[in-house]
Amino acid sequence: MKESEKENKDKSGISPIGNHHKVFSRREHSEFHNCHTVESVKNDVAFLKLVYGNKLKLDALDVTNDFVNKLKMISKDIYFFIDTLEKDMSPQNYIKSKYEFIRHRIPNADQKLFYLAWNGLIKNDSFRRLLLQRFSISKFSDVLCPQNIPPIGSTMTRYRSKLILADDMATNPDGTRRISGRMLEDGSGLIMNEGIVWLSNEKALPMFPQAYVPMNQTHVIMIRHGKSIHESGGENPEFVGSGYWDTWDKNRRISGSQSNFLNEDGIATARELGKDFKVAVDTLDKSGYPLWLWSKDAPIQVYGSESENTEQTARYFLQESGYTNMSFNAIFGLNSQKYGALTFRFKNEIIEEATKIYSGGKEITPELKSKVSKMFKNRFYHFPEGETLIEADWRIAFSFVDLLNRNLGKRILIADHSGAIRVFEAIIRTLDFAEYSSIKEAQDSILALCYQPGRNLRYDYLQKKEYPLRKRNK
Repeated sequence: MKESEKENKDKSGISPIGNHHKVFSRREHSEFHNCHTVESVKNDVAFLKLVYGNKLKLDALDVTNDFVNKLKMISKDIYFFIDTLEKDMSPQNYIKSKYEFIRHRIPNADQKLFYLAWNGLIKNDSFRRLLLQRFSISKFSDVLCPQNIPPIGSTMTRYRSKLILADDMATNPDGTRRISGRMLEDGSGLIMNEGIVWLSNEKALPMFPQAYVPMNQTHVIMIRHGKSIHESGGENPEFVGSGYWDTWDKNRRISGSQSNFLNEDGIATARELGKDFKVAVDTLDKSGYPLWLWSKDAPIQVYGSESENTEQTARYFLQESGYTNMSFNAIFGLNSQKYGALTFRFKNEIIEEATKIYSGGKEITPELKSKVSKMFKNRFYHFPEGETLIEADWRIAFSFVDLLNRNLGKRILIADHSGAIRVFEAIIRTLDFAEYSSIKEAQDSILALCYQPGRNLRYDYLQKKEYPLRKRNK
């Protein structure tokens, strides 16, 4: 081996021909000709240097034509790894398979090489289409919203699988409010009569006696966590097109999927939201339809991400609404996107320095800066030691559907971040990425939904800015 090749091997971890690599001709590389160039890889290496500093043993001088060709070989391995994945895999199995792939197929199991290969590969149209096929959330829409049309004469009504009734379902033909619902079967043969409870904001809820939840339904109350120590965007993020959120105009840190707590404003928001919810809770209690029957031995079941701010939000919310016993279940699958080595780094600093790297020596302009920020918001962009947005959305969607199916016969609370709720709404409303990427649920909203397998899932708001449950003190 030549001395120069030894040097490259020592720094990059890529040996000239690994045992697991086939020798590819230039023609066989042509399918991925647009993935990597010496210039683009040098820029990506410079960015990694920004992220890792002196810990990165790779530098621009190591990026030769030979190095780039070997990256193309890794890219092909990544392509066929994704292509051969099982169609019905779980997030847990995928993460394990991805870890094993990096461990056994990437030289020295180097995450930096994986980063370089993946983010060059996303320039390839075939690879992007493959990712869309493997990580599409549309299949979850088919599961939750099967567009079931009841046959003529069916006793099923439109609102059977709704936790909040539309006006035309909750009023009599003469315009008076209904206080009695339908006789419905709960999935086990038991027939029960619904009562209809009206809230102060004109919302109507169909409820079975004693907070009973039919065995074939899952009832969900859902809230978003408040402001946290590590905010994920500016005060007024905007939708800038093609699925890219956020102007990143504030010097905020990139949020982590864990180790993020509510700040004082976030705690106040959760408490105020709990006081709003208590209005609904008290109304239901007085009407004989308590939302939850709970005790010391039967806590309210709450679900959310592994980030501490979701559990905090749920606790403050429930305490203010009169519930003092809950069991919080942290679910990895509901975590926000994993930003890996960029977690908790200052956004402005990263964007400023990355723009200098990717500018090609051009004058730094707002347009160029925006272009670089969009690179990080590309749903296919893989963060170093992190994940892509398309992977994160798919993981969240899978976990949400699984959670609904595991809680049939129960009423639960979900406290999660805006990105997760955006995905929930996307699969319920059968939205594509260009539509749901702009959703940002308000922190004063309380959503309610009812899931019944085989029936169209629908959600509505117990509270929204337009119809609050109580008047707040300004």
